[in-house]
Amino acid sequence: MTKSIIFGKKSKLTESIIKKIKDVQVISITDIDFKKIKLHNKSKVNYIFNNFYPSHKLNDLNSSEYQKFVELSLLRLAQILSNLKITNINKIIYTSSASVYSLNDDLKDSKLDSYNRKLYASFKYSAEKLIENFCYSNNINFYIMRLFNTYGDKNDQFSFIDKLIEIKKTKQNLILINNGISLRDFISLSDVAKIYQKFLKNNYPSGVYDIGTGQGNLIKNLIDFVNIDNKKIIHKKNIIEISRSIADTKKLQKNLGGFKFKSLDSYLRDKLKIKNKNKLNFTKLNYQITKYEGSVIYGAGFAGKELYLNLKEKKEKIIFFVDDDPKKHNTIFQDIPVISYEDLKKINNKKTIDKVFIAIPSLKKNKIEMMNKKLNKFFFDVRYLPEKKFILNNKINLNDLKIDQINSLINREQIHRKKIHNLKNKNILVTGAVGTIGHEICRQLVFQKAKKIIGIDHSEIGIYQKKNELEKKVQLHLSNINDSITLNKLIKKHKINLIIHAAAYKHVNILEDNILSAVNNNIFGTKNLCEISRKNNIDFILISTDKAAKPTSILGYTKRASEQLIEFYNISNIKNNIFNIVRFGNVFGSSGSAITKFIDQINNNEPVSITDKKATRFFMTILEACYLVLETTSVKIKNKIFVLNMGKPINIYQVAKKIGLLKQKLDPSYKFKHHEVGLRKNEKLHEILFDRNEKKHKITKNIFYVSRKRFDGDKFVKFYNKLEAAYKEGKETEILSILKRICKI
Repeated sequence: MTKSIIFGKKSKLTESIIKKIKDVQVISITDIDFKKIKLHNKSKVNYIFNNFYPSHKLNDLNSSEYQKFVELSLLRLAQILSNLKITNINKIIYTSSASVYSLNDDLKDSKLDSYNRKLYASFKYSAEKLIENFCYSNNINFYIMRLFNTYGDKNDQFSFIDKLIEIKKTKQNLILINNGISLRDFISLSDVAKIYQKFLKNNYPSGVYDIGTGQGNLIKNLIDFVNIDNKKIIHKKNIIEISRSIADTKKLQKNLGGFKFKSLDSYLRDKLKIKNKNKLNFTKLNYQITKYEGSVIYGAGFAGKELYLNLKEKKEKIIFFVDDDPKKHNTIFQDIPVISYEDLKKINNKKTIDKVFIAIPSLKKNKIEMMNKKLNKFFFDVRYLPEKKFILNNKINLNDLKIDQINSLINREQIHRKKIHNLKNKNILVTGAVGTIGHEICRQLVFQKAKKIIGIDHSEIGIYQKKNELEKKVQLHLSNINDSITLNKLIKKHKINLIIHAAAYKHVNILEDNILSAVNNNIFGTKNLCEISRKNNIDFILISTDKAAKPTSILGYTKRASEQLIEFYNISNIKNNIFNIVRFGNVFGSSGSAITKFIDQINNNEPVSITDKKATRFFMTILEACYLVLETTSVKIKNKIFVLNMGKPINIYQVAKKIGLLKQKLDPSYKFKHHEVGLRKNEKLHEILFDRNEKKHKITKNIFYVSRKRFDGDKFVKFYNKLEAAYKEGKETEILSILKRICKI
């Protein structure tokens, strides 16, 4: 059994530790024989430092006590460390305080330290650094224990719980700061002693540990629970309190497992003989809960709280308020915690935040745009809910349409997005990275915490415009998908292990008159990437389109030929890398789409151009499409054509009319007008996702894969070689004929 020595007076914490640890000696730091410590400790010893200037004397600290304060808080610690025999030290525990978390903000903006709390915290922090320096230098296992609010010692002037009990028993006045809307983490001294015992017994990693429950009690609730007479409460407002009041127990619980803390409810009932059946509620601000999912309201003022009540009626789950005012942090509204933006980012690393509602109606338009841009870097779905007086014009802006509005237009339900854990270790190259789909894939890869994200695009102006919209984690490069030299250099430099190929010429009408460019980019560019993937053993995902199912247009032919290229590499690949295809329909509002044209015509009060009132198309949101593309990386079935569940085809005339109704809400005088222009060359009246030779198989609710008859690789190579030859000679008619034959293989 290893002996333990506790430095410090016989406090309640020390007494609690003595009950849990055998063979322990307590030494007062005011009376230490350093020679005796050095000579008589011949075997390994654990040292626990509970010494510090008495907290109950802090409020009365004056110049006559400065020397004693420094001596008890720091000087004696330095003397003890200097006199310990290094070879005899087993472990060191230093009892610190959560008050050190208040120092960071104070360093930026120093404030009057009326109660000497910052003085106390700064010396605690200095002592921590002294312990760290000593232990790291001498390779000693150490634990710095930052205690949150302890209870169990009626003499502790810092213990709110024990002070509350005394006030209740003696019917004293209670000074209540900020109406008691602060959260505090309270831990029993006996639990602290148990934790110390486990740390001395087991070989846990050295470092700093938060010692608390990870649960927050609202001060106001505690006062109500013990039933303090309102006449005895003295209110003090607008006093800035410590911002970090809930322990982050992730490291602690990793070592201790399911440690069961003593009940504060039971402690108060026992001490005050409380017999009512009301439970003492706590708020769990433990950011490590993996199933903590829901939405967030940015703005904890009047508008935010009104919005919360409105969303609550609609069954929207709100898990946090966020506010930039430090005075509101760690407060609660209707059991919902108010946190800072920095805390929200930390939480988002581990949780799935569905939506962020911005509820600050006083923001000017440029500030709204700045906040939207800031939040869109980290969150899928950011919404601003302005009052009517803040709508500056009567034009529809695609960027202003909320996800639920878009889903309403295309008759879809919003899917629930989660973290895709297998992307964390991936170095990913995205082609077409500044296009509608490529850009969103890059943005979602940032959210999914991909290890490295490299984007390439041949649009110089696109890279210039998009560079600042993406996180610094996305590196954008100017390159063409046929540029093997640049691509190979990027792949080797960044150790790429997945390519997501979103680059393509995709506008049906333009490609009908540019067949050579369509073939070079969509087919030969894809082949170049496949060769690079095979050579470097890199997984590959091709983004395809419903136009490839039973194609009739140049776009359809080139994309179907690209799909068949992937199938060829699947059957001829001798390495272990994967070649997948993800096929889906139209992305609502993608650049140059019919939707953007409808919006422009409606905003300009022009008749909407409809090809045919009977025409239908498949639609999904960009968020949904890109998320499902990434989700296919976690599907165990490999080397397949995946098809996303696009739902039922939507009549495009009806979509245009719904957009017209949105316009009418902004401008009641607007009247929807349209004219039919007829289907263009090789344009389908109705799109399909599967052709007659493809059999679909369900994987999840939103992802299918197709199986086909056996692919004839030899026949494909024969016609592909003919395609290359015809392209070199610029024979467009022959190219089209070969493409049609390739698509029938």
